[in-house]
Amino acid sequence: MGQTTPIRSDELLRQLEHLYHTVQDPSLLLWLQRELEGYDETDELPWYRILECRQRGLFMHPGTAHQHTCQINDKCLCQRDLERVRFLLIRGALHNYLDCHTATLERWPDALLREYSQSLIPEHICLYAWKEPIVSIKDHLITGISCVLKQYVPSMCREMENPNRSLRSLQHRHWWV
Repeated sequence: MGQTTPIRSDELLRQLEHLYHTVQDPSLLLWLQRELEGYDETDELPWYRILECRQRGLFMHPGTAHQHTCQINDKCLCQRDLERVRFLLIRGALHNYLDCHTATLERWPDALLREYSQSLIPEHICLYAWKEPIVSIKDHLITGISCVLKQYVPSMCREMENPNRSLRSLQHRHWWV
């Protein structure tokens, strides 16, 4: 069966940059601009830029000063607070996430940490808490953007399935989506 090769991140970034300079459709242009430059706080994020996270913390036992990291059980938080930390919103420029090889972590708000610091694990104090993506941000973004391009940009399916093909075929096209 025809198995497709996953597109490389540098190839995807080149395709997006090239499309950004050749596209004529205003909504596609806006999407490309946001992907390449980042999303503002008020912008609605596409589904692939919202990642579910697990909660982790650095805990200390006050009697021994022994520190260890541990996953925080979702049931330790009330539903309202869990919703505040359950998802990671990826607003930055795409290249920031494609080039990095480390996990992207986001600290809990200080007020939330103060509220729960002594109740997450009995006889332990939570010094720091953070949300950590369950899946790779890089892989999730590549999959999501590839999916959007394949659905909304005519003939992009063929070009993405053959990432070694020159972008010359894209050069003189004007996308009307």
